Amino acid sequence: MMPEEWPIAAPAGDEGVPSRAPGRGRLSTVRVDFFLDPSQRLTEQERALMTVMLHQLVRDLASALRAALPGGWLAANDEDDAALVDTLRTAGLLDEPGLMALLLQRADEERISVAARARGGRREARVLQGLVSNAHGAVAAAAMALILARGRRRDRFGQCLIAFDDLPSGSAVALINSVAAALRAELAANRGIPEADRELAAAVQRVMGERDANRSVASLTAALIGQLDEAGTLTDELILAAAHEGEVGFVTAVLARRRGIALDAALDVFLSGDAPTVMALFRAAAVSRDLAAGLLAGIGDLLGIADAGGAISLFDEMAQADVDGARSWLTTDPSYRAALDRLGQGCG
Repeated sequence: MMPEEWPIAAPAGDEGVPSRAPGRGRLSTVRVDFFLDPSQRLTEQERALMTVMLHQLVRDLASALRAALPGGWLAANDEDDAALVDTLRTAGLLDEPGLMALLLQRADEERISVAARARGGRREARVLQGLVSNAHGAVAAAAMALILARGRRRDRFGQCLIAFDDLPSGSAVALINSVAAALRAELAANRGIPEADRELAAAVQRVMGERDANRSVASLTAALIGQLDEAGTLTDELILAAAHEGEVGFVTAVLARRRGIALDAALDVFLSGDAPTVMALFRAAAVSRDLAAGLLAGIGDLLGIADAGGAISLFDEMAQADVDGARSWLTTDPSYRAALDRLGQGCG
């Protein structure tokens, strides 16, 4: 039986691209691209998946804005949406840190989950599905809500998507206004600039008013974990079973719940591939040695940690002062950590 690869979501980047003229006009871009660390660059699969997710999100927001405008003001078609995405990309308006971080996170989660389930010969998340029949009604309801939300984030081909609710609030505001700005020229041609600006501003408010962060996958995952914890059923066995299915979001949300660790910090560290920092996260979250070893044995290589034995030795040998320092860093405000990173003073 041939191993199952995680799907390529779009054609390769070079396919269908017109030939580029020689010359020095591209030199600044080429110099940056040429010296990028190959180990840090996107694979073609990651690039394709992130591109599809981004394009679909922009199309969805454009459709939502058009629907929020007075009837018949703007009509949509696939060519218009493709041009809209290209306009935003060329202007640099899609290069929003929170948005890009979410796209990369989803690509990582998809890669890991597909690879992990392929090892066990599974195609679906049996652990989460099993929670729907949990004896605790609140747990069963939370599990069903999460499964339904994740189902809505798949297209008809099973392709992974993201929703507007999933974006951080700052990224959501920036992106919806960027899409509205890109629609302005078409609307102004028919209605005039002042009227276009007024109606687009009202449409943005309507779409933002419908956004609910509590419907995000992250919030629904945290709600499920909270119910499991309150019911006393959030066991190491359950966490390990979820990890073996590649449920990265579930595992990191468990780590974040412990000791007040910030979810974005837990995700950054867990997916970093750096054994010392991942072990610091495990110790800071009071993970048992057995669970740490099980996580490393099950998906350590998918996280970029090839030497599970060496990593568990780091877990055992870590001084309490280092654990306390890691916990202090991981529980600080995300904006504070981001500012320190920009100043080159991030946690080592």
